[in-house]
Amino acid sequence: MKHKTTYGLALSGGGARGIAHLGILQALDENEINPSVISGTSMGALVAVGYGLGKTPKEMLALIDHEIKPLTLSNINMRRMGLFNLKKVEKVFHKWAPTDNFNALKIPTFITVTNLNTGHFEIKSEGELVSFAIASASIPMLFCPVIIDGIYYVDGGLTKNMAAHILRGKCDKIIGSHVNHIAEIESFKRMKDIAARTYHLAVYNTIRQELQYCDYVIDPPDTRLFSTLDFNKADEIFEVGYREGLLLAEQLKEDETMREHSFFYRLRTIRNLKPAFLKNRS
Repeated sequence: MKHKTTYGLALSGGGARGIAHLGILQALDENEINPSVISGTSMGALVAVGYGLGKTPKEMLALIDHEIKPLTLSNINMRRMGLFNLKKVEKVFHKWAPTDNFNALKIPTFITVTNLNTGHFEIKSEGELVSFAIASASIPMLFCPVIIDGIYYVDGGLTKNMAAHILRGKCDKIIGSHVNHIAEIESFKRMKDIAARTYHLAVYNTIRQELQYCDYVIDPPDTRLFSTLDFNKADEIFEVGYREGLLLAEQLKEDETMREHSFFYRLRTIRNLKPAFLKNRS
């Protein structure tokens, strides 16, 4: 029986840019390439959990387009630990999850969070599913920390913006989806441009080692055209990911064909070899 290659998918954080993950998943689904295990950080964690709960990429896109409007007056949180909250997102995930536990997921899923008390990243795969998913996406200062068992958790991207290493040994090939493309910039006009660039470079340095664990890395250049809070451009960002996802799917199929041909070539070679004691027989 032919072995079908299994793929693990590591999704980075990126705020609104993380919507590109949905486009990538859509392209893979259309080509019947489905991850058997997945890890996610920040927006990547929300996508991973939604997908693990059986929601399609387009269902999640529709949710962003029509139901969730981040950073609106209705989401403002007057507490001092964050300007906004993610209550709407939390409510939707509770509706989707039959139980608030990682066991509710259809595929093994790992979520990266930052333990604000210790200052280290942690990877969660059991316990309170929704709380850890929200915590992973809680960008410091913008959103409140999520307190779980007395520990303050915030955005996983602060300390490990993509966790590929956790997928080792759990699949045949690892795909890293990075949506914070780092391109050369010639000049800066405003202070906020420098601040954004500094933040992106700092976050990128948390995943340099993780990229070494990936057999494939998808890093859509056009994600640089969007900001962390460009949720009103969800459809455009989705298309960026979708285009790159189609290219990835084509590459995966080509590589799978090459592996199959290589296997059958070796098999024919073995079958054509005669044992040493038969070589002198006519």
